[in-house]
This record gives sequence, C-alpha cells and structure tokens, in this order.
Amino acid sequence: MRKFPVICALMFAAAFLAALDYADKNNWLVAETGGTQTLYDVFYIHPTLLSDAKNPYPDFGNAKVRDRLRNFSAAQAGIFSGRARIFVPAVRQLEFKRCISDMAKNPAAPVPGDSPRFAAVRDTMDAFKHYLENWNGGRPYVLLGHSQGAADLYELIRKDPAVSPERGFVAAYLAGLSGLTAETIERDLSRRGISPARDEGSTGVVVIWNTRLPGGQGDLFTTQGGYGINLLNWRTDALEAAPSLHRGIVLFDHRTCKELVPEDGKRPVCSAHLDENGSLIVGDLPGAAKKLYAGFPSPQCCHAGDVWLFARNIVENADLRVKLHLMKSELDRAKELIGAGRAECVVLKDGRIAEIERGRGVSPLLRLYDRDRTALRGGIVVDKVIGRAAAAIAICGGARFVHGRIMSEDAQSFLKDNGIPSSCTLMVKRILNQRRDGLCPLERSVLGITEPAAALAALRRRVGELQRSAGKMKH
Repeated sequence: MRKFPVICALMFAAAFLAALDYADKNNWLVAETGGTQTLYDVFYIHPTLLSDAKNPYPDFGNAKVRDRLRNFSAAQAGIFSGRARIFVPAVRQLEFKRCISDMAKNPAAPVPGDSPRFAAVRDTMDAFKHYLENWNGGRPYVLLGHSQGAADLYELIRKDPAVSPERGFVAAYLAGLSGLTAETIERDLSRRGISPARDEGSTGVVVIWNTRLPGGQGDLFTTQGGYGINLLNWRTDALEAAPSLHRGIVLFDHRTCKELVPEDGKRPVCSAHLDENGSLIVGDLPGAAKKLYAGFPSPQCCHAGDVWLFARNIVENADLRVKLHLMKSELDRAKELIGAGRAECVVLKDGRIAEIERGRGVSPLLRLYDRDRTALRGGIVVDKVIGRAAAAIAICGGARFVHGRIMSEDAQSFLKDNGIPSSCTLMVKRILNQRRDGLCPLERSVLGITEPAAALAALRRRVGELQRSAGKMKH
C-alpha cells in the first residue's frame, strides 16, 4: 500500500528536476573536444552504477559518486581510445533497484514524461543536442550504451530527428537492451533511414545484443522473438561463430575499474550463437570471465559483461562502419549503377569508383582480377551476385570489403572466414542455376572447398568446361 505514493513522488521529481546546462563541462564525465586526428566520435551513456535506498538519482556534488561514474565511463567508453573522440555526459539515471522495478514492467516501452526514468532520457537528449550543435563539427559518430544507458540512447534515437545518417549517425551499439523486435525497431526508426543491423557493414543501424550462457530460464533481459545480432559473425540467424572470430575478452574488475591481464598476456576468446529469442549465447566461456560477468539477474545471464565480452569486436566493427559511411555517396552510386543495369561489378578505391565491368555471372569480377592482379587489392567490391565462386575471386584478389546486391549465406561465411567483411541488399540460402531447379554450376564447382586458391582453380576449370561445351554446340 505504500508503493503508490512513493512512485508518484518519483514521477513528480523526474518531471520537475531542473535541466542541466551542458555548456558547463562540469556536467560532462568525459568531453574530448580537442583534436580531430581521429575519424569519428563516440557518444556514450553508462549503465546503472549506483544503488541507493534514500536517493533515486545520483548526487553529482558527491566526490565518491562522481568518481565512480567517471572512472567506469572512462574505462568502458575508453575501448575506443585513440580511435575516436569520446563524449560522456553526466545524466540523472534512476538508481539500481528502482530502475529494475520500473524496467521490468516493459523494458522497451517508450519512456513517458512522468516516468521516474525520464530524467535520464531528458538529460541524454539535452547533452546530445549540445554535443551535436557545438562539438560535433560534421564528424561521423556512433552511440554506445549499456543497460539503462542503452535504453536512454534508444529513446534519444526514437525521439530526436537530429539523429540521422544525413547528420553523421553511423551506428548505435546498445548492449543489454531487451524487449525489442526487429519489427518494432523498423516501425520506430525506418522513416529516418535507421534499421536494425543485419550484417557487419551497413550504416545507419542499431546493434543490440544480450549475452547469456547456454541453458537456464529467461529473465528481464530475455525477449521472446526479440531482435539480436551475433557480434562475432554479424549474422542474425543461429549459425555459431567460432572462437577464431573473437578479438579477445576484456576482463574488467568493476571494483577497481581496471582490466585484469592474464598471465600469458593473451585475452581469452569464446564462440557465440543466437538462440530463438535473439539472446547471444557464449560457449566455452573462460572461468575468469564467468566469475566476473555471469549471475545477474539469473545464473546464466551475462548482462554485466555485455560490452566487455565483445569490446574489441565492437571497436573493429565501428571502425569499418565509419569508413563505409564516409564513402557512402560513392558506394550508393555503385549500388545504383548495378540496380539500374548499367554495371554488374564495381570496384571502389580511395573513396571513388575505380573500375566498372559488365557481363554475366562471375565473368566481370574474374576479368578484372585476370587483367590486373592488383585491381581488387584493398578495394571495395560491389557486385550484382556474390556466391561462393565470386567470393573466392574477391578473397584471392585481396578485397577489403564486399557488397552483393544478392549474396548467399555460404559466400558471407567464406568471406568472413578469410577476414573480409561484407554486406548485401538481399541474403539468400544459395545461388541457383538459370532454371532455378538446382545449384548454379559454378557454385557447385567450389562447394565445400575451404582454400580460396583451390576454389579459384576449381572455378577456372569449370568455366573452361562450360566454354568448351558452348563452343561445341555452336559447331
């Protein structure tokens, strides 16, 4: 009976808290306004870090509170140190127990103005407005948030039309945000050209994941049919990503706000796959990581490690998406040429279109590779159809990135296994023959061949056979 007046009081307090002045750098935990030697910015909102039965919101005048928030934020956002400028506003998040109680009702529901969580949403929006208008300077940026911080940032994206690819938005990495389906994200954000990420190279995307150990029951961070993406292979299906794709787990001690370095100096790795609820299941998680990250709010949940478990993969992916964002106009032009039927293969280098080829099947890409073995090296390949055969050519040619108007799942895996990121307009199971009653003969020729050079050799033999057969038919 006592909860109702307490909740009402919190709603009243959130609605009438005075706005913070973000022109005052004292209201920032980190604000790297100087230096433009990096390519992009990171705007970060931390997770819930305080539990206080008496005070629903942090007292920024308390040195211990402020140090706790600043030290953790500097460490977690600091995974981008040297790669981006970092901006972390002080926001009035609801303390732990009250936040869990409020989010448990519906974690993905819009936060209304009378919610006790609205104070943090409003602060996030005010801080972002100041950043964008005064410090961004036209640079691309990514958003990074965890738990309550991820929810605050999703509300920012949902409510603020200034968050758009046209104004520099590249991607939002929202760790530990539950309750959202791909359809909900599309409904909320597609009008501004923002969508849930479905590969590793698209821009203007939202990336969401919730990490768990195998087995166990659902909890606050499990959503039936929820959206999630695998941060190792950047797929949204259940295909398991091998530990070889992992760039290393950061073992972070929350008490000291410092990384724990293993004796051998090597960061541990693990495999990962998505389950039917979009949760990211980590396999073979090392004991040290389990001890640090598993157990809340259920034994199998690794919510505390959502960012740290995949920190290096997140940074690597953000770097890639930013570079593609900066090339977006030429990349879009290449896609338009193929879509309009004026090209089948386009190669971009140094931010501009370097090669345009016409022809059927893999012939344009193979012709480019044979004419000049350096034509694809370090370039972005945009092709009408990318199957395993075309992927073999791109790998042997040293392409840096591959986009297919149509791409097979097999090709995506082959590229990923050989260190080449990719994206596509349409993903298909396999590339079919012209009659659409079986696998394309060129695809069949490379099926199951894991060595790119061997696959290319097999492809050449099959192309030769088809050419000889076509010649005989003419005679």
